[in-house]
Amino acid sequence: MPGQEKSGWDKADVILKPVGGFLTAVAIVLLGFMTSNYLAKRQAGEQRLLAERQLIEAKTQIYAQLMSSREQADSSLRKDMFNSIIQTFLTSNFAGLEGKKSSGIEEKVLALELLVYNFHEALDLGPLFKHVQSEVIDTKAEEYQKRLERIASEVTDKQIAVLEEAGGKLDGTIDLEELHKKPEGIKVIEGTLPSHPIGTDGSKQALRRRDFKVEALYADQKRNEIRINLKVRTPNEDGDEEILQSSVFWVGFFDFPMIDNTRLSDGERCAIVLRKLKPPSAEITLVYFPGSRASLKEKPYYDEVINDLLRVQTPP
Repeated sequence: MPGQEKSGWDKADVILKPVGGFLTAVAIVLLGFMTSNYLAKRQAGEQRLLAERQLIEAKTQIYAQLMSSREQADSSLRKDMFNSIIQTFLTSNFAGLEGKKSSGIEEKVLALELLVYNFHEALDLGPLFKHVQSEVIDTKAEEYQKRLERIASEVTDKQIAVLEEAGGKLDGTIDLEELHKKPEGIKVIEGTLPSHPIGTDGSKQALRRRDFKVEALYADQKRNEIRINLKVRTPNEDGDEEILQSSVFWVGFFDFPMIDNTRLSDGERCAIVLRKLKPPSAEITLVYFPGSRASLKEKPYYDEVINDLLRVQTPP
């Protein structure tokens, strides 16, 4: 009513209305500023991450190009080296046809060394070893024979170390006098591999547990070879039945395990290696390993690859 004195609430309402409007405006401004600042920081962070990702991709691409160029240069060098070395043997073998001077034993042994140390994981050099050995025997040069055996021993030891790391091995000694008295053969190695569980964490490939038995049938000391009977017994997954695999073959100093090996189920391999043949005894080694460690020459079969993929994808 006119002339009526306003109460305290009316006065407060008059005072606080403009203050409330001011505070609301300030809050809106602050909220807008904070939102804008947050979005700017987020955008800057995304741009920084994008720049870092692009930098990593650029570095990766450059590294891949460098590695590709390096592989191409290495392959070209190895190709030229191989062609140059192999000419040593071809020139000798076809000297009569081409009218070139035959290479000497020293040159052939040196060329074989270069081939072995650079290509022993990709090429089957056993026939070449035996060819050079036959010429060494004809010349009765014992120093070159020992040199050939030393080269073969070094390569064999390197390959066994690589294969054993992913699998296992069993060693055996053959009594040559006892073998001569028993033409039916003597047992040399009998055991189970892997002898202990192998982890499946990616550091080692799990191998099936198998029983191995190796018998020596005959020793040809002139050719430095042993005739071997290999038996492999593999339990089925249900454990009720067993698969028996048997094979008879010759093994010598120039049979390298990465290339000269026996295929087993699930893409796995085993090989017999002659380490020593000197009366009155001989020493052999059985090495068991996954097919992925075999030579590049020994490509897996398609069904083995498919079975491996299915076994990895199927949960236990």
